[in-house]
Amino acid sequence: MSNCTLNITAGIQNLQLASLIPTFILGVPGNIYVLVMFFRRPRADWTYMNIYIINMAIADCIVLVLLPIRITSYYENTWKLSKLWDQTNKELCYVLVSVYYVNMYVSIFTITAISVVRYVAIKYPMKARIILSRRNALVVCALIWLVTCSFSAAFHHVDDPKNNTTIKCFQKNKEEELPLAFILVLNIVGFLVPFLIMLFCSVRIIYTLRKQLEIGSRSEKMIQCMFIIAANLIVFVVCFFPVHFGFFLKYIAQAYEYSCDAQSFAHNFVHFAMCVSSMNCALDCFSYYFATRTSWILCCTKKTERNEEYECEYNKVT
Repeated sequence: MSNCTLNITAGIQNLQLASLIPTFILGVPGNIYVLVMFFRRPRADWTYMNIYIINMAIADCIVLVLLPIRITSYYENTWKLSKLWDQTNKELCYVLVSVYYVNMYVSIFTITAISVVRYVAIKYPMKARIILSRRNALVVCALIWLVTCSFSAAFHHVDDPKNNTTIKCFQKNKEEELPLAFILVLNIVGFLVPFLIMLFCSVRIIYTLRKQLEIGSRSEKMIQCMFIIAANLIVFVVCFFPVHFGFFLKYIAQAYEYSCDAQSFAHNFVHFAMCVSSMNCALDCFSYYFATRTSWILCCTKKTERNEEYECEYNKVT
């Protein structure tokens, strides 16, 4: 095992400040606005899509609220802050880190659920009213929280340094690499499976909407909807692929005892990628509420030849 001291470089620290502060400033008011607008509506008017978006906004808000703690933990020595994360407060640090990651993955799984909901509403409009309900949405959201919290509980002490007298919160503390099982769960369950589901649903939705383009009066609106679907998928990949790739890259660098420079690069890449992933919390409220409010509602309603409604239930967001 190579004895490398891994620290965050000054460049990555500056990048963290430049990205996390605007993310916090824009994301917290944006998500709170979404929550306030939804909670002001009568409960009888809520739809299953309202429930998914509220669930995602709550998770994003919690991640964003923890960003100042993340920032201060990175700059404890530089800013001469009190040693908040000493051995006596180690459990507090682990709880905060667990809460942070639980809510990040709740957001990921909720975004995936929204993609499935879109697919069902577009592909099977006649069955959508039965399958897509507020009760089912509540069950799905509850399962998302249950599964994510269960994984977090299982890996709660995965980075416990054991003998260290002090720890660095939101940073790796073990000298050895994290367990392979932990990395695989994060990458396969936390990213790869949701990505493949989103990719399938997005491609099928875009294909289905393209078939509707021969309806001249709806062509522009269909294109807007396809753009939203593609944009949501791109944002998901851009925000969450780098951090999960970084987890695996860092594991490889440490497990196979690459040079200290290679390990340091992987270590700093992970922290850079975490900044990118945090931006998703600010982007969600725009891509899943504001964009859909102005565009998605316009595209998914038409009458079939049987005079039945082909309705994308997603439009009930507004």
